[in-house]
Amino acid sequence: MTDLYTQVLTDVSYAAGCAGYADAGRDVLTLLQQGTHHEAAALLAWDSSRRRHRPIASAGYRAETVEFLGDPYMASDENRVLEIASGPVRIDDLPSYRDTPTFCEVLGPAGFRDGMTTRLYREDGAYAGMLHVSATSAGTFDHRAQELVSALSTVLSRLTVADRPPALLPPAPEGAMVGVIDRHGQLRPVDGFPAPGAVVDPRFGAVVARFLRSLNPAMVGLWPTDHKWSSVTLTRVVDSGLHEAALVQEVLVDPIPYGLSARELDILSAMASGHSNREIAVPRSISVRTVTSHVESILRKMDAGSRASAVVAATQQKLLRLDCAQSMI
Repeated sequence: MTDLYTQVLTDVSYAAGCAGYADAGRDVLTLLQQGTHHEAAALLAWDSSRRRHRPIASAGYRAETVEFLGDPYMASDENRVLEIASGPVRIDDLPSYRDTPTFCEVLGPAGFRDGMTTRLYREDGAYAGMLHVSATSAGTFDHRAQELVSALSTVLSRLTVADRPPALLPPAPEGAMVGVIDRHGQLRPVDGFPAPGAVVDPRFGAVVARFLRSLNPAMVGLWPTDHKWSSVTLTRVVDSGLHEAALVQEVLVDPIPYGLSARELDILSAMASGHSNREIAVPRSISVRTVTSHVESILRKMDAGSRASAVVAATQQKLLRLDCAQSMI
């Protein structure tokens, strides 16, 4: 490689390692352009929990083109060539590519005459996503560009790791407390957000551990914190060490739906677990009569004709404790 390509290699590696997660993808595509001379590029991550691709960054492509270059492209015959390739594949490497549906129906009509795609793999060999680059002139991507992208494949794969929410996950709700809990139960903060209050409860850690052992991509439920209730969303992500982790997003529930009290929410979750009034009363050090009064109040406020219908409504509206909600997914 020439000095230019060495500089691009260094700059891209630095940008990928030092920039903020959302900005890194855009910076990398801009820096990479100096070596590949592409006019459009898209970096897509493979979300293994949802079995779909998500765009990390793109430039020069229309939105519908980026969408096609994810899951539809993965299902195409052209992708099968990439599966057995040892590195980036250019259009010029495939003599019949310009006759394929991908070129005739998507890239060609968009004005592109050259392209190069590489599948990205993490250091443990797991599929991580794809990088696509396109140009309006045939012959744009020479062997030097191919070598550059190949040399950066590991760096690019690290950009597909979802260790913070902006790129692969919906934005956190206003006022949310956010953190990532790794497989060892350690909390890692997320820039710009206060840490969730639920994480100080040892019982919450057990719920997160069960969630990570499950196959659920996400779950939502309530959790008591500081004599109040919060809505907590757990989303399966991958941390910077390429291990599964849980993104925790916590938002205070105020007011509580149906005008339920904090105690009534607690009893509603116990009802969802199938506990009788006596089984609810004993661990809470209250009388069975008190529990009965709470249950009657819950049914009245929720306009429910039975305990079962109240539990169904609470399940649909995510009003159960997180540990109860998990058992019902």
